[in-house]
Amino acid sequence: MVIEKADKEDIMQFQQTQQQLQMLLMQKQNMQIQSSEIVASLNELSTMKDDSAFEVVGNILVKKSKDELNKRLKEKEELLNLRVSSIDKQLEKLTDKAKKLQEKLAKSIR
Repeated sequence: MVIEKADKEDIMQFQQTQQQLQMLLMQKQNMQIQSSEIVASLNELSTMKDDSAFEVVGNILVKKSKDELNKRLKEKEELLNLRVSSIDKQLEKLTDKAKKLQEKLAKSIR
């Protein structure tokens, strides 16, 4: 069976799309883990009786007010949620592209 040059290019493009999908899925998973850690931290902050807590900054702990930490964690959570949303849109586009390439390749193989 002889593979046409255009088909070879489509195969390469399909493989690249699959790699991009995997990379985006790993990024999304990493961000979801970070988000769940932030939620756990926010829950812990809400149960604390002290008005201050410590934040890890580099290799040291810095004492901050509970309100300030709460605000910063919520901002980080919001930013992560925006990034995950953006990745979801990219995943949707790449998945559609991969499906179209797969269908095209399937037709040319027949």
